[in-house]
Amino acid sequence: MLDVRQLWRALRGVPQLLLVQPEQLSYDLAYALALLPLVIAGIVFFLQDALLLFAISFLSGIVCLLALQLARLTFGLPAWVGFKATNPLVASMLIACFFSPRTPAWIGASMVILFIVIDTVLWPQLRRVMIHPALIVFGILYLIEMPLHIGYVVFDARHLDDPLLLWYKYATVIDPVKLYVGNAPGPIGATSAAAVLLGVTYLWYTRKISLGVVVGFLCGVTAAAIAIRSDVGFQLASGPSLFLAGYIAADRRRLLLPERFTFAFGLVAGVGTMILRWYGNGQQAAWQALLLVSALVTLVLLVQDLLRRRARWANRPAPLRTLAVDSAEPPDPHRLWAPVRSDVRQPVMAASPVSTAYSRGASSSSVRSYDTQSDPHDMVRQMRSAAKRGGPLSGGAQNPVILLAALLIINPVGLWLTWTERSISRQMRVLLSAVSVLWYLGVAGFVFALTHR
Repeated sequence: MLDVRQLWRALRGVPQLLLVQPEQLSYDLAYALALLPLVIAGIVFFLQDALLLFAISFLSGIVCLLALQLARLTFGLPAWVGFKATNPLVASMLIACFFSPRTPAWIGASMVILFIVIDTVLWPQLRRVMIHPALIVFGILYLIEMPLHIGYVVFDARHLDDPLLLWYKYATVIDPVKLYVGNAPGPIGATSAAAVLLGVTYLWYTRKISLGVVVGFLCGVTAAAIAIRSDVGFQLASGPSLFLAGYIAADRRRLLLPERFTFAFGLVAGVGTMILRWYGNGQQAAWQALLLVSALVTLVLLVQDLLRRRARWANRPAPLRTLAVDSAEPPDPHRLWAPVRSDVRQPVMAASPVSTAYSRGASSSSVRSYDTQSDPHDMVRQMRSAAKRGGPLSGGAQNPVILLAALLIINPVGLWLTWTERSISRQMRVLLSAVSVLWYLGVAGFVFALTHR
């Protein structure tokens, strides 16, 4: 009875946590709740195609999550792996929302795995880079789908160009209400501007995105649309553009700019989006403009960091050195740069160890020696650097990128390692094996569905 009461109290506290105290939510949980309207709208509008892509992407996220956990238990990944990274399950849904309904399953799974590898392993090592990994993945997806002529379809499975491309080719403006609802060709999760605005509003309410980027992006699109005398409502009602600006570019974990510069960043990206739309890039113009502006900001940040390091090095005071030389004997080269000793009289019992500490004929031992005649902090730095050089993960054979790729590709080897590793509990072994079996069954079912259409 006590457990039921505790469960009821916890369930009663969920609405307060989600609506009254949303800043206490983690980034992954807030993004998962914000992606829920997009997934529901995609399944409603595109039915089987959206359901299959979401399922394949989610299974890929499960495999990546299990591979990371297995790598941590078996090989011991470094602590920086996964720093400020999106959970693989949430990342799989985030990338899947931008897929076309006609995207092949192998492309979708590959893009999800690629994003998780970049976001978890590569991006934590890049400190002054403001380019979101999703923008790079969407660029690679565009380069793959362009030669395959993978386009968009509407809800009745008819092939049709996206609304912005139709506006460029035929000067046709689709009703903004249809774009707002989602009754238009586009990505499976970002076609409905209403669902995207709902998710973006919740992310802003939970303090997980920067409002300056979103408002600046919309203002840039509005100003450029007025300048070229286009329909402002039509240009603003693009669901994919709102998705890229709100879910991707405004993520506070990726922003390296102060809050006062976020509006200018979004404004320049919005103007660049309209310029690329004017030249016929359609829905791809948003991620291209955001990627270009993010690269420029990254370049500026790297140059500023370099100039600050040079200025700090130039203003660094020169170290003072003392010279100890006795007048009654010639200077000793071994004691020339030694620190000056005070002439405090020592007790008789302490005379022997002090004299041996300054003897020149001390025999060399086999242990690693450190320069103790300089600042004691330098000796600590030398010991730390020596410990880092001799660390267990310093060898090239234990590169985490290679190990993670091997775990993702060779699943049977991972299962064999799971059952041979004694530190893993039996419950964890059975769970990993069951998920792997479900993965193979899902792939087999998907192949069967494709071959028996």
